[in-house]
Amino acid sequence: SDELEGRSTPSHGLDLAADYIAAQFQRAGLDPASNGSYFQAAKFDQATVSMEGFQMVLSSGSREIKLSNDEVRVRSLDGLDLTNAPVLKLPGNGAIPPIAGMVVAGDERRYGGEVFLNELQSRKPALILLIGRSREGLRGRPPNTPVTFLEEAEGNHAPVIRIRQTEAAALIGANNGVTLSLHVAKPALKEAVLRNVAAILRGSDPALRDQYVLLTAHYDHLGRSSKGIFNGANDNGSGTVSVIEIARGLAGLDPHPKRSILFMTVFGEEEGLLGSYYYTHHPLVPLKNTVANINLEQMGRTDEKTGREVAAFAFTGPSYSNLPEIMGEAAKAEGVSVYKRKDADDFFDRSDNFSFAQFGIIAHTIAVAFEYPDYHALGDKLEKIDYANMAIVDRGVAAGILRLADEPETPKWSNAKGAGIYREAGK
Repeated sequence: SDELEGRSTPSHGLDLAADYIAAQFQRAGLDPASNGSYFQAAKFDQATVSMEGFQMVLSSGSREIKLSNDEVRVRSLDGLDLTNAPVLKLPGNGAIPPIAGMVVAGDERRYGGEVFLNELQSRKPALILLIGRSREGLRGRPPNTPVTFLEEAEGNHAPVIRIRQTEAAALIGANNGVTLSLHVAKPALKEAVLRNVAAILRGSDPALRDQYVLLTAHYDHLGRSSKGIFNGANDNGSGTVSVIEIARGLAGLDPHPKRSILFMTVFGEEEGLLGSYYYTHHPLVPLKNTVANINLEQMGRTDEKTGREVAAFAFTGPSYSNLPEIMGEAAKAEGVSVYKRKDADDFFDRSDNFSFAQFGIIAHTIAVAFEYPDYHALGDKLEKIDYANMAIVDRGVAAGILRLADEPETPKWSNAKGAGIYREAGK
């Protein structure tokens, strides 16, 4: 509703949504998952980086390149001052060398994604430069416009500067003796307390109840602009209420499913999977005991770009594991089918399942419509939700979750090339 003002992260509207979800979990009879609370509180810093006085120079011998503030994106919780600091060029492929305490630079195409960037961060460099050749993605911001971002307050992440300039890319790519001089003012910081909302349905089988199936959805959206409120009814009000209703349905079973089921709605997906990423680094149940994550997105619209989808849903990354097959077979009993898009694997890293897959957990996102009119637009309103179809689809999803919770065998990663990095993470 408009009262929630688009549920931006952070916001009063997001807090109202979290309170509502917790109340619904309690009404369903679910146990709180976080030390007696339905909330997993996470402290973040909301940083506003001012580019006033910004200076950045890359040098190699007599050659010098000055970067303007509209050619970079700075992500740092501290002010930065460096003079002729050596820059270590990261390899284009193969093993990453020791980088602790160093300024490092790598191709954004390899190191800019979540998996490799997390790998770099774990090795504690002093500063990460991500180099691209195109300014695409950095346009549209007037010079000296402050940039705001969220960072976990105690995450201890190295600053990251994304550079989009052909000359800088060529200089770093061709030389090993590059140095960096840099000035970035200390950002303005404001504390934000964000909340994942989590509840547990305890398993009924003594041998399996310490294993968990995890059902998630993000409950945040884009907030508001001068033109109106981004209600985000389909993205992702529909996924959130689907988690609530499936939880209510499964909680009414007697006996309960054999494995325990953790139901969780997460903050900050639109800001970069913040809530799910926080959970994987601060899990409420052991990750090694989590047999699968099913993440729900965009469950309420049937007007998929490739054609109308009724009594059907699809998986991201369907070739990556046998979970889609297991859940799809169970959904048939509810008259619900699984459809496939040719490009469905390409969507695998686009939602919160990706955070869990990086830790080797079998994880997929389910959606009714991958692409639909009004995506991230003001027109994504509750009047356009097909409630009858969403109820049918949710019963199919619930049947699949019940199968995962009751079957002795757990899902497995496939031998698909795209699944390799996640398969290895689970070993």
